Amino acid sequence: METDPESQATSLPKGFVPPQLVGEWDGDGAGIRFDKIRFSADGGVALIFNSGSVLEGIAVADETSLILYAQGGPIHYRRWSVEAFEVGSGYTFENFVPGGVSYVRQASG
Repeated sequence: METDPESQATSLPKGFVPPQLVGEWDGDGAGIRFDKIRFSADGGVALIFNSGSVLEGIAVADETSLILYAQGGPIHYRRWSVEAFEVGSGYTFENFVPGGVSYVRQASG
């Protein structure tokens, strides 16, 4: 008996990202894969390119690793971190580093 390929849906995990990742992160422009990454509270992820192309998918993170399930993926990062830094005059930014690549967003100011 043959199985219809259309009926074999790929089972994706339920998306999850910690609250500190939720929001949009801008790439630093040097050696990045995406120009922006946007995480939603339900674990959704949008990978945004300067050309206007957007790949949407699911993100699954734990304390140290991150997997992005999008077209052409999954993309595995063994390590990720978020660190805040102040630039003076009441401005604070956060630096998101998945696998050694830097993304940033303004946290206050």
